[in-house]
Amino acid sequence: MLELSSSPDFVVFNTRDFATANRVSVSSASRRLERLSRRDALTQVTRGVWANTAHPHFHPLACVTYLLGKEQGYVSFLTALSLHGVLSQIPRSYLIATTGRPRVLDSPVARFEFLRIKPELMSDGVDWSDTHQPYLVASAEKALLDTLYIATRRNRRFASLPELDLENNFRRREFERLLKDLPYPLRIRSAISSRWHVLRDG
Repeated sequence: MLELSSSPDFVVFNTRDFATANRVSVSSASRRLERLSRRDALTQVTRGVWANTAHPHFHPLACVTYLLGKEQGYVSFLTALSLHGVLSQIPRSYLIATTGRPRVLDSPVARFEFLRIKPELMSDGVDWSDTHQPYLVASAEKALLDTLYIATRRNRRFASLPELDLENNFRRREFERLLKDLPYPLRIRSAISSRWHVLRDG
């Protein structure tokens, strides 16, 4: 059986990965992982997803790929803005753009909030993080665009925003390129553009 504490491949993983690596059935792997969890040697993030939180390379955002499963998605909104240094506040939840249903996961490692974005709006402005356990993350410009897009929805999420630093680590021309190139409906593009002009000139 693999030694989890030292294995670089088992920082965050699912039951099937563990079963394959150890050449055991999924049910057998699940029982083994549950025993480790009961001994606090491992944390069950959610059903079928596990984290070795004692590993030096562990970070809650490393869980995102596994939590998305077959959905498209990436770290975005205020979380990505904070990661890029555009927002000084640290959001209470990790905010994830997804093609799946909106939902909240309160897990033992963090609170994850999934907000729905149409697949065609995910084609630009997203790349892999430069971390030991990589995850997809929006650029600062795409993260702000996603945030303003959600603000046009009926629930008015992000109707007010914390103070943003748009002078450092933020490319205004890139934001405007993304706004122009991504296939937003005219009404949505107009609403985002109006909000952007207030932020840009404020």
